[in-house]
Amino acid sequence: MKQVTARQHLNDIVANIRAAEVLIVQASRETSDVVTLIQLNTEYLALDSYLSQVLHTLALLDDALFQTATDALKQQSVVLQQEEEDIGLTVRNLDLASEIAGYLAQAAQTAERL
Repeated sequence: MKQVTARQHLNDIVANIRAAEVLIVQASRETSDVVTLIQLNTEYLALDSYLSQVLHTLALLDDALFQTATDALKQQSVVLQQEEEDIGLTVRNLDLASEIAGYLAQAAQTAERL
């Protein structure tokens, strides 16, 4: 894949993960249940870890390193898929859970195209 296209895919992943993270924060504000808050924090941190890898990949200038990093992100897209499944179990507001899952699904599909 051309690096320009891959970079656009990475930017799309960033946008989707950030949107999901904003909604996870919103979900955390809607609950006072400590267990749910811990679960939401764990999911947020998992997404943030993947997001950090995407941002580091975007900063790479060397073609070979960029390709290696995008290959790794593609293989790790299962993290996004797992979070998509888990969010429905954690967020009790079904509309919000569905919206978060939608962003994660888009990010996962984009990552698979890297």
